[in-house]
Amino acid sequence: MKVIAVNVGKPQKYTLDDVTIATSMVRHEVPEIQINKSCVEGDEFANPEFHGTTDAVVYALSADRYPEWEKFLNKKFPLGQLGENLSIDKLREEDFYLGDEYQVGSALLRATGPRYPCNKLNYSSGDKRLQREYEARDWCGIYFEVLNEGSVKAGDLLTLVKRVQDKVTVLDLYQAMRAKKKGQRDDAKSEAILACDQLHEKYRKRV
Repeated sequence: MKVIAVNVGKPQKYTLDDVTIATSMVRHEVPEIQINKSCVEGDEFANPEFHGTTDAVVYALSADRYPEWEKFLNKKFPLGQLGENLSIDKLREEDFYLGDEYQVGSALLRATGPRYPCNKLNYSSGDKRLQREYEARDWCGIYFEVLNEGSVKAGDLLTLVKRVQDKVTVLDLYQAMRAKKKGQRDDAKSEAILACDQLHEKYRKRV
């Protein structure tokens, strides 16, 4: 997998249906990012207690799905608009297992789980349908914590270096988090996810 773009963002104000909020959802491409244990340099969050925590310092998404979002929104939608730090040429959530360690540039990252969409997507995109549509698709992206700090730029490869379990993928977890809402609850699958040693507590509560 190849990094197509690296992106950072700071809070900006957006108004939708006469309500204004601040969010750093929209990120903009930069030549290179420095990834530290607690943050990506240049990233800031309107609600740091919920976003940019140490288990979710880096967010990666698949760049090849952006044309579908442009079709859905009926407008140009550049890379970084969905909040990712790493726009990857072709990322598939079912290929990432919880706890997987990946080298990218000079940084070493560990996959921790999916991003569950909030309504800030509606504000930053100007389309109040986006959160619901994002939630419905299995395109959640990957959150990573930082094992070794380093720098990343476009053209670097995202390469698996260690797999610690092969039972629970990021997609498995995302589907379990939505299962009750979608009427697709699978108790056996949920039990297997809850038994995974690599499952972070914030996801455990949701499952």
